[in-house]
Amino acid sequence: MERLPVKCIILNNQHLGMVVQWEDLKYDSNRAQTFLADPHDNYDPTHKTEDVIYPNYPLICAGFGVKCERVLRIEELPAAITRMIESPEAYVLDVMVPHDVHVLPMILGGMSYKDVILERIAGDGSAKKASELGKEIPTAL
Repeated sequence: MERLPVKCIILNNQHLGMVVQWEDLKYDSNRAQTFLADPHDNYDPTHKTEDVIYPNYPLICAGFGVKCERVLRIEELPAAITRMIESPEAYVLDVMVPHDVHVLPMILGGMSYKDVILERIAGDGSAKKASELGKEIPTAL
């Protein structure tokens, strides 16, 4: 083993994040099996119920001998990043984020920088649906 001091931050939304983003963009937030957990567990968007957070990255990292810390609240993040950076070993931060937060800006495949998406488009009431904006999200062939 090389023991490289690699640092990694996982933005864990307990969903297939980019798929959720595409569902919001193209399908008005209709979900198709994008939740990554036991379907019998109740999804806790506050992530306060740690025993139902899946995947369990701290446990996975422990199996590889890599230090991992889970961040549940945004106010914990600066200190966690400092600990990660100052660590002489490999380190992973498992940062819990809401499942409906999009990665922006976004340029769709086959499009140019002129087609960049800068605002959140969603169908869950927190933002406008793509169809309400009159936007047709192009599909690159």
